[in-house]
Amino acid sequence: MTKSRLIIVCGIPGAGKSTLARRVVERWGGVSFASETFAAQLGDAARTASGDLSKQAIVHAYAAMGTAAAAALAVNKLVVAVGSFRSEEQRRRFWDLGIAAGAKVTILRVMCPLVTAAERIRSRFATGERGPGELALLHIEAELNQASDIDIVLRNDSSMERLHRQVDALIELLQSDSSTAAIKQRIEWLAKEEPTVARDFVERTTCN
Repeated sequence: MTKSRLIIVCGIPGAGKSTLARRVVERWGGVSFASETFAAQLGDAARTASGDLSKQAIVHAYAAMGTAAAAALAVNKLVVAVGSFRSEEQRRRFWDLGIAAGAKVTILRVMCPLVTAAERIRSRFATGERGPGELALLHIEAELNQASDIDIVLRNDSSMERLHRQVDALIELLQSDSSTAAIKQRIEWLAKEEPTVARDFVERTTCN
């Protein structure tokens, strides 16, 4: 990867964005920032009664994350910014800061069924975490479904191993400067195939 790369990761809460980011950090040496982390700096005021982030928290979180991501791009080759990124304005702002830093930018959406995301969020409640309710998830999903600027979609509706395979293939293909169309094709293939077959496919295609 000759130039730095900013990956803007969007999706509904519970879709698997944090799992993806951890894989990029642990397997590929990337640096990751999450809007939730910066929103938490506001304490209880960060969330509305429905559990969704307040407007104040959203503004604060994305501004702070943008500053951190821009600084990281100066010294790191691979930076991941994680959030719902429900609005085009939010995504565009991060796209612009990536370009201003001389980085290549990819907007990536992680998708999973709403019912699965809701179950994951409910399981977090048992540990004391707060999060949005199903109505808020529906609103975020609806906004993202209107997006026309998302480059790649990863589907997290199966095992963590399958998600990891997609993430690994994505980073390998980005490093080789493959076209967005080629990346989409391979990611879609990997999302469907069995682990051993998929690994063989990635090895063949990334070596050609």
